[in-house]
Amino acid sequence: MNRKADNSDSRPLIWCVMATHTVLPISPDILGFAEVIAPQSEIDGKPKSGEPHLYQTDRMKRLSTPWSVCLTRAEQLADCRLGQGILLDPACGSGSQLFAYCSELERAGIGIELDADSAVLSAANGQIVADGGNSEWTSESFVLVGDGTDATAALSEIGMSGQAVAVMHVDPARPLDTQNHSLDEMEPPISILLNRWADHFVIGRRGPAIIIDLSPRLLETQQQEIEQLLLSYWPDSPITWEWVSTGRGRIDRLTIWFGTAADSATPARMLRLLSDGSVVSFAGRATDVKRATSAVPSTRDWLTIVDSALLASGLQGQWLREALPPESTRHWVRISGRRPMLLSSEPLHMEKSIVSAFVSSTGQIISRLKVEPKVENISPILVSANSAYLSRLTLRCKMEPSAQPKLQRKLDHGLKDYPRGKPGFLADVETNDGDAWFICKEP
Repeated sequence: MNRKADNSDSRPLIWCVMATHTVLPISPDILGFAEVIAPQSEIDGKPKSGEPHLYQTDRMKRLSTPWSVCLTRAEQLADCRLGQGILLDPACGSGSQLFAYCSELERAGIGIELDADSAVLSAANGQIVADGGNSEWTSESFVLVGDGTDATAALSEIGMSGQAVAVMHVDPARPLDTQNHSLDEMEPPISILLNRWADHFVIGRRGPAIIIDLSPRLLETQQQEIEQLLLSYWPDSPITWEWVSTGRGRIDRLTIWFGTAADSATPARMLRLLSDGSVVSFAGRATDVKRATSAVPSTRDWLTIVDSALLASGLQGQWLREALPPESTRHWVRISGRRPMLLSSEPLHMEKSIVSAFVSSTGQIISRLKVEPKVENISPILVSANSAYLSRLTLRCKMEPSAQPKLQRKLDHGLKDYPRGKPGFLADVETNDGDAWFICKEP
């Protein structure tokens, strides 16, 4: 049962100090303490229009989920049929994701954080988010300084017990070596969190609502391990995997949505955060992708370099249905690394945001280079680029890191006399006869 708390501005900063946790209310009083810890004037960069100006240390800013993604997740969670109860983040950090949930769902939330300074910033951020909208949820929302795995004690100190948690979201800290660590090396360990909190979850027809952020480079075997761990508690619950990308040639976030938080009809979901802060998303069933080893690009075909997160999610089939007309041939000529590549007979529907959001470069093949892209081969490369009336030729092929900027500078200098031409790129494709290089003109 909830303990009622006074929501007036006169609420004390530290509501209660006990043996295991310090309880901080969401209150205007805490803003001054946060300003001492991390002055907003010293935070690099300003929030985008419409976003709250949150308190963050440099480390928090680097690791925090972008606000637009926080809101998108909150909107997704609002569509779920959640039971009655609080929202929990047992390792809340800056609190941005927790309080995005609270604001969108208009529910009380409890954040727990080991580091006292981070907990103060989190509580202050809760107040800032509340100031930007409905704030009724703040009266029963708190940030606790202490151990996020000590479930019974944490709930007891805010006057709650039993099945009180409608949703648990956690983004555990991870070792620096993100590919070679066990799940229990995360802090707090997932297995311990589930063990300690399992009896306090509200269990719906599809199980509890659990959302866990994981390393974006988690091995497939480790993804299976986390699935098995969750299913060992609630065997019949659905799972949705979510990939988030900012388009920098890598997966930025990987999240598992479990039980009542999952969408049983869509086991995979892809979010692409655009530079203006908006989010493009789609979902479906993941499928495997195979490289077409026999496909050889020809003049007038199209080569497209896509966001690697697209293939990682397994949702490339849904994307292709939006990207190409039905009559177009399509082959994946590269499926690994930071530059997965699609070969097609027709241009992409780049006017669709769901298509263009996942494209790094696309262009029609103008010619195949007869020489390897090296500084000493600059003359024949320039001849081919000039014949295509290109104003710029960007290197999109694998090269020695030290050689790439030298060749790019020579290309830029050699093409400066054609400012009215179109931009293009040079891409490499592995064929049965070895590597081949193609000059492509962008639309």
